[in-house]
Amino acid sequence: MSQQNVEIIRRFYEAWMQRDSSAFDAFDPAIVLHPAAEADRVGLEDAYHGHDGVRRYMRLIAEVVDDYRPEIIQLIDAGEKVLTLAVESGRGKHSGAEVESRNTAHVWTLRGGRAVLLDLYWDRDRAFADLGLVPEDQ
Repeated sequence: MSQQNVEIIRRFYEAWMQRDSSAFDAFDPAIVLHPAAEADRVGLEDAYHGHDGVRRYMRLIAEVVDDYRPEIIQLIDAGEKVLTLAVESGRGKHSGAEVESRNTAHVWTLRGGRAVLLDLYWDRDRAFADLGLVPEDQ
């Protein structure tokens, strides 16, 4: 099942980047999204619940970042979890400044072929540690 989970998440990113509404087919209706812990400084909530909550989170990001795009570097099979290593970039909506975060990670928990939990990280090492994994380069 774990390789299937990786493929589910791969298809999610492909659909999402195409702005295809079928991207949400990968989500359980009760999905919970936790923004990166550091995000509390920018006024995000601790958790977003359900499809509507995830959409609200995405709208909040779009309010401050134009042309947001995650570049998926690697998807790592972690059993019922999938670890995404990404480089996220965009342009500050008000400043116009280019922004890039090269150390982000997304930890997806899947059950029954759907994502039930998404934990976002600004620090890949912390994501690896929370999963009990060691990065390949260490």
